[in-house]
Amino acid sequence: MRDLENLKEFDKSDMLRLLLGFPQQYKDAHCLAEKLALPEAFGQTKNIVVSGMGGSAIGGDLLRSLFSGSCPVPIIVNRNYTIPKFVSENTLFIAASYSGNTEETLAAFKAALGKKAKIVSISSGGELEDYSKEAGVRHFSIPVHGIQPRCAFGYLFIPMVVSLSKLGFISDQTAEIEETVTLLSRTAQSLSPSTPTRDNQAKRIAQAICNKLPVVYASQNYFDIVAMRWKGQFNENSKMMAFYNVIPEMNHNEIVGWGIPEDITGRCVVIMLSNDADFHKINRRMSITRTLIAEEGPQVITVQAQGVSPLAKSLYLVYVGDFASYYLAILNGVDPTPIERISLFKSRLAGE
Repeated sequence: MRDLENLKEFDKSDMLRLLLGFPQQYKDAHCLAEKLALPEAFGQTKNIVVSGMGGSAIGGDLLRSLFSGSCPVPIIVNRNYTIPKFVSENTLFIAASYSGNTEETLAAFKAALGKKAKIVSISSGGELEDYSKEAGVRHFSIPVHGIQPRCAFGYLFIPMVVSLSKLGFISDQTAEIEETVTLLSRTAQSLSPSTPTRDNQAKRIAQAICNKLPVVYASQNYFDIVAMRWKGQFNENSKMMAFYNVIPEMNHNEIVGWGIPEDITGRCVVIMLSNDADFHKINRRMSITRTLIAEEGPQVITVQAQGVSPLAKSLYLVYVGDFASYYLAILNGVDPTPIERISLFKSRLAGE
């Protein structure tokens, strides 16, 4: 197994610096988003659509997961060139693309313009910012350029939260964001390379998963998208396959699949994202699921959420997963930043 202390050999783009800076990114994003002026009429809408792809869309997913239970109108995430037929002047449409050049998001943005939707855009520049200026669309400008979208999660997510709060769709989240920044600042130290493996949860998870197949489970409430983020970070940072599912849904199908084929089951490691404050029946399901899977042989790791608010708990778990995938990249002998296969795919797509 490779030495986790020898990070610079593989982390040639210094992703570690970005990871350690995540608490400050959430704080900065909050300060900047508070300056975004939104017309009062934007709060008079019947639905909210967040349009984006990949790392730029997952902020919309988490927004939906955290606030759909309290938001009086539905929140829909759109990952496509096209937009839902119901989009109209009664829609709050948020277009998010870190680069500003994501072709699916640009097409959806133009379609929303044609439907006279109330639009807010988020990018670090690119065509999305240019089109927004031309059309008089409110635009949140991400101040950091040239990083991977997944490393700009705070800049993509927090402006959505602030926007919905300003428009009265959700309660003010200032205290929750401040709690998150404080919690993650403390967590950054415990997960940093200077903290030895015995005291570093992310390092221990990475070592347990090395040369194994990670499967991430979480409850549907709040943490479904956190599990999806873990899976995506293993894919993009660690350059390996990973899977995720949610409880209670997986109790009705996937739980039966554990055991066959035996060689694959034996090489899996299950990570369960846990929240003691969850609905008691969900916690009971998590406990039984953990036991049944362990009886088939796979190691089961439980990661307990910290914090008070659902926002802080979710972003704490996101942070642990980000660090775990980073350390796993080092153990796999790969640079966590480049996504060469996605770049290759885009170049071939452009050559059609």
